[in-house]
Amino acid sequence: MEDMDDLSPGSLVRRWRLGKQLRELRSAAGKSQEEAGAYAGIRAATISRIENGKHAILAKNVRALCQLYDVGAPLVDTLVRQAEESNERGWWLSYSDTMPNWFETYVGFEADAKEIRTYQSELVPGLLQVESYVRAVRSLYGPVSEAELAKSVAFRLERQKRFATRPPAYKVVLNEAVVRRPVGDMSAQLQHLIDLSDRDFLTLQVLPFDTGPHQSMGGPFSLLTLPEEPSPNFVYLEHEAGAVYLERPSDLQRYEVKFDAVSEQALSPQETRDLLVSLVSV
Repeated sequence: MEDMDDLSPGSLVRRWRLGKQLRELRSAAGKSQEEAGAYAGIRAATISRIENGKHAILAKNVRALCQLYDVGAPLVDTLVRQAEESNERGWWLSYSDTMPNWFETYVGFEADAKEIRTYQSELVPGLLQVESYVRAVRSLYGPVSEAELAKSVAFRLERQKRFATRPPAYKVVLNEAVVRRPVGDMSAQLQHLIDLSDRDFLTLQVLPFDTGPHQSMGGPFSLLTLPEEPSPNFVYLEHEAGAVYLERPSDLQRYEVKFDAVSEQALSPQETRDLLVSLVSV
């Protein structure tokens, strides 16, 4: 797939928006997911995945659903065009053999996010990792060939390159363990964080050990806000076997409170930079 215009949202963002609009149209028409699925000739579970932006949306299904929802012709044409655009392949799919399927969705949203807020308890976020760090982490998951390692590094560097071209507001809080645990060439990794810490798009903070208990002890998470949206759309929670997205307003609010709280307890960006410099100097 050729690079899309920098001002255009990616295919996954289009898919998410289209799914949301179809959900609103179904609700306004007073139809259930079961009724919508039966009319379009697909399962109710597929309707649910379409409405949550997690399933390809075929133009013929959009036309059928619009007919059921009694949608007028001009809007139908717009929605069909959005369906066609939403199924464009993302650049990251050429690296699909280097990552689990569930991570592809996150990369797609990450590439077009307006803002990302993340708390990490163990790892430097992938967007901030140097090559030796990538290699060390990748090697933890069983025997891996040099070719596989090289492709994992290439994928990570491509993510970083595209991120740097059009970065969102990126707010990162790292547990102190992240910057003290040696992974790969840790001096190079810490220096990289120092170099990035003065970029306008990045707010980097470290949560020190002496802070004591905090609201994010349950584990890492990320809040993603998509273009033209006023507040976070997803909470992304990754675990060993996969990942989940939380979208309920109550979940979004709870994790916003968590992030604000941990940010307040963390070192300021300047104090964080001073800590990183001191660790490199040791």
